Amino acid sequence: MGPWTEAVAHWAPALDSVAQSRWLAQEGVRLGQWAPTPLESAPTDCFQVDQAYWLWQAGVGGIRFRADRPEFFAFPCPDVEPARFKQVVTRSWLPAIYQVWGRQVVHASAVVREKSGNVVAFVGPSGAGKSTVAYGLGRRAGWQMVSDDTLAFSRVDGRVALHPLRQAVRLRPATAGHYGTTGDASEPLAWPRGAVALACLYVLEVDPGLVGTTRLAPLSGAESFRLALEQAFALSLNIPQHNRELMLDYAALAAAPSFRLVYRRSFDILENVLDDLEAHAVVLADATGSSSR
Repeated sequence: MGPWTEAVAHWAPALDSVAQSRWLAQEGVRLGQWAPTPLESAPTDCFQVDQAYWLWQAGVGGIRFRADRPEFFAFPCPDVEPARFKQVVTRSWLPAIYQVWGRQVVHASAVVREKSGNVVAFVGPSGAGKSTVAYGLGRRAGWQMVSDDTLAFSRVDGRVALHPLRQAVRLRPATAGHYGTTGDASEPLAWPRGAVALACLYVLEVDPGLVGTTRLAPLSGAESFRLALEQAFALSLNIPQHNRELMLDYAALAAAPSFRLVYRRSFDILENVLDDLEAHAVVLADATGSSSR
């Protein structure tokens, strides 16, 4: 597959949920099922029908796509609200589909150092503060937020290449209130025009009892690989060729300088946390020739 920037979306007419569920069960090979995310109320099934893949959620709809081209066809169920269907497609399903198109997507927020084009990424479990930290650092001079929740990457000649993935900032209400913005209003994120490279990776961990503001410690490649892999999007564990590429790609991601950032989460000391983080990250982000170039 040649270079591409963004998957082509085709928003197709509605399909009958019962009839389509029956057809997929009869004609397809079921590759797995995802548990509902906070955005969803029902599980999602993954099927393969001939050379095409389907993701289908009863009562909501589904998408059809192939591994040989970055495009998908989205079919809502008749009674689903269009905005809800599009949200499920773009936020829950599309990041996992990238795997079959030769890219990985990790649950991560990220900022770019504007003068160098080097990216600092943040991973961690839900509630670790990825968006808050990236948003706060991105507001500072010389930084730009480029990822709120999903970061796309691949291996190119053994190095990590980062790719744009359309998304917007979605802050939790408390964070939005702290920054004086509206939590329900999505702020689209722009991707830098020039080349970007991964400078370093921080694994965030909240410790309410931490003595001091932050604690930073380097991670081994094995630790970084395990922790980053926990935040991976994956279509199915029953597609061996794609899973092999996933492991190789995440091994390349883990080869970047990685650190555990433990901090006390409080808006009263958030700027102090960001001061510590910026002082550490700017050295790597301003370096010429990051490990991923």
